[in-house]
Amino acid sequence: MPDPTQPVEVNSNALASAVTPAATRLRRQSRSFRLVIGLLGALMVLAGCSSAMRQPTDYGDINAKGEGFYGNFMYGCTGVQPTDGKYTNAKLGSEDFCKCIFTGLKKTVDFSDVRDFEEAQADADEDNPPTVPKGIEKVRKDCAEEHRA
Repeated sequence: MPDPTQPVEVNSNALASAVTPAATRLRRQSRSFRLVIGLLGALMVLAGCSSAMRQPTDYGDINAKGEGFYGNFMYGCTGVQPTDGKYTNAKLGSEDFCKCIFTGLKKTVDFSDVRDFEEAQADADEDNPPTVPKGIEKVRKDCAEEHRA
């Protein structure tokens, strides 16, 4: 049994090999996957920022003012507010890619599923994010393929 009063020699290769699989998995995640996770998390933050701001109860419609769920989603996805109805100079995903995801979600995923996933993300530990529901992941993959994001 080792003496607890003596320093312990740590094998740095063992530590590196223990960390590497997690780091490799993170690098393997596509940019669009990380974008979807980030923007859905951002939506929860935006929705909870003000008690005066009520949470959307449905997807709503695409609009030039960036209002409702669409506006929150597009801000979280592009990283910019609309100017004259356009999301120009996007810092994250392109306007077309983000609209593709919004439209795909609206057509194929119940709003309650998106809301539940957003809430799960808000409550999740950063090191253990929730699994992306299949419907949301399919929309992301389809749009990534279509827009090569």
